[in-house]
Amino acid sequence: MSPLQPANAGSYDAFVTKINSSGTELIYSTYLGGSGLDQGNGIAIDSAGNAYVVGITKSTNFPVTPGAFQTVCGGTCSSNAFVAEINSTGSALVYSTYLGGSGSDGGYGIAVGGQGAVYLTGQTTSSNFP
Repeated sequence: MSPLQPANAGSYDAFVTKINSSGTELIYSTYLGGSGLDQGNGIAIDSAGNAYVVGITKSTNFPVTPGAFQTVCGGTCSSNAFVAEINSTGSALVYSTYLGGSGSDGGYGIAVGGQGAVYLTGQTTSSNFP
């Protein structure tokens, strides 16, 4: 199984790693990011084993999915939050989106609700935050 992103795309990328329950085997490990600084700050897992990651990106080319909520970085992309769902094998994005406005935005906490809705928390200086 190939990882979602097998190589570092920039100076700093977020990463997502899954290790088995006994800590003896690497299930998958993947980079997540673009050409700028990308940082993962929180993760949640649903009942199917999909990983939901929240963080901060300064990448104008962060991997977003077609039809996502926000497919381009807000403002000058000095700092936007991101949220991504990675499938249970770590091989593909289910969805990935920016979340930000014209200021500095960052995602720090994430939870998945019973119906699959995702809840995020973070910080913003954007007066036009979505």
